[in-house]
Amino acid sequence: MIYWLESVDSTNRCLFARRLPRWDALVAREQTEGRGRRGRSWESPVGGLYMSVVVENDSLLPLRAGLAARDALQPHCSERIGLKWPNDLLCVSGKLGGILCEIDGELAVAGIGLNLAGEPPIEGATTLEAAGGSLPPAADWQVRLEPLATAIIARLRELVRLPAPEFLAHYRVHEQLLGQPVAWEGGRGTALAVGTDGALEVRTADGTERLHAGEVSLA
Repeated sequence: MIYWLESVDSTNRCLFARRLPRWDALVAREQTEGRGRRGRSWESPVGGLYMSVVVENDSLLPLRAGLAARDALQPHCSERIGLKWPNDLLCVSGKLGGILCEIDGELAVAGIGLNLAGEPPIEGATTLEAAGGSLPPAADWQVRLEPLATAIIARLRELVRLPAPEFLAHYRVHEQLLGQPVAWEGGRGTALAVGTDGALEVRTADGTERLHAGEVSLA
């Protein structure tokens, strides 16, 4: 079931508070205290899709959620949508969205934020509209977003069933860091692969390093 709210502080926080069963989801028209990774704020004005889904946790969940969002959104976008480990959706115009997965006891939540229309919320971001795409028009925001939200959940349900090697074969096709020089706090190297535990494997001057979290960018 999908629950629709005009405004919440955070869809992840609200979903945890409700303790909903697996595969229930919450979509908000706006978030007033949206959050990104590492405690960063996530600008969430009216015009985007802000949703959280109760899921089964595994180490690849952020990547599975990112690919589900990418696959559901791509038919509506004229630019090719790619992924940047561990949680960004990108196109030529900029960042289209991001993923925030959180765990509370046995409950795991995949939070997905997509910029669809209006002004890009931050520098370096873009929107589906600015990238030459759009969703079918509708007078009501819920009616307009429901097909996309439903498609994301359906695709995520497919992806979580895949064993890690099979899933990663799909994911790697869209990962934009692989084969590229990258930098992160404390190091530089060339991104080689994504491991079955979700780690980014990087070749450095001293050998191979496995990154499990952190901000990685093209060098």
